[in-house]
Amino acid sequence: MDVAYFVAQRKAKGYSQAALAAGICTQSTLSKFETNYQIPSLPILRQLCARLDLTLDDLDDQQRQSKAAAQQLTQAEEALMVEDYPTVQKSLAHLTVEQLPTVALQMQYHYLNGLWLTLTNGNPTAALFSFTQILDQLDEAHTTQFTTLAYLGEGILYARQNELAQAEFFLTKVKQALSTALTTVVAPGLAQARLLTMMYYLAEDYYLRDDFAQSQHYVSLGLAWCRREHVTYFLPRLKFLRAQNLLAVGAAPQQVVAELVDARAFARLNDNQALILQTTALINHYQAMLQPFKQTEGGKDGTYQSPFRTRS
Repeated sequence: MDVAYFVAQRKAKGYSQAALAAGICTQSTLSKFETNYQIPSLPILRQLCARLDLTLDDLDDQQRQSKAAAQQLTQAEEALMVEDYPTVQKSLAHLTVEQLPTVALQMQYHYLNGLWLTLTNGNPTAALFSFTQILDQLDEAHTTQFTTLAYLGEGILYARQNELAQAEFFLTKVKQALSTALTTVVAPGLAQARLLTMMYYLAEDYYLRDDFAQSQHYVSLGLAWCRREHVTYFLPRLKFLRAQNLLAVGAAPQQVVAELVDARAFARLNDNQALILQTTALINHYQAMLQPFKQTEGGKDGTYQSPFRTRS
């Protein structure tokens, strides 16, 4: 039990021993705990901790470190989902695998480190090492969600290296796992947000392969998930990807602009600065085109023929 942490919290809150003990125990009992490590009864200790806004777990050094690490990793993961890469880097820089007391936290660290390196064009060998640590060491039985996330990371990594057969191999595993997961009850929080991560990157991969129908399938799946679970992590990027799909198949610019406006609004909500810039530039471009545009001036079928495709 970390008594020194208890004392530090008491002093930080401005309590004297007498003030803290008042109505709970004698000052002597508290003094013996702080100076001689004589632990009082559990009800007394709980009341003292509650007065300091502590729990008993907070006095367990390992539990406290685990809690702090979990909060740091959660911050990094949420930042990664909104493309806030500097925050991801800063959060991960304060941690090492050796500091993490549980296998789950170690897997989360490796997943985030590997995907962050992949998405920022970092060292591919280091990224692959992080993913294989999950697959070959920490989750050899491949029973956790982190195995699927490691497959996702490897798929994105190989796609960016233009090794498309390898990318498809791993992303097919992600599709299969996602289909299964969507038929089961998923715990709220990050576990659900990770399914959204899978949906978005599958949609992006199909877009980059010019399979716009499949891309739109996963975009629609992701948007429906956002509405149902009331999450916005990938909402602006999904709306932007829908605009790209519409653009690629020659949809009218009015449709494209409507999706871009939505994407920008949600990007502002998530403070996704990169996407705000992208959407604003395209909105300005298409609004300028809309001034002289009339439906009858499109193609023979009345559709607008897009002059270019925008890649993310």
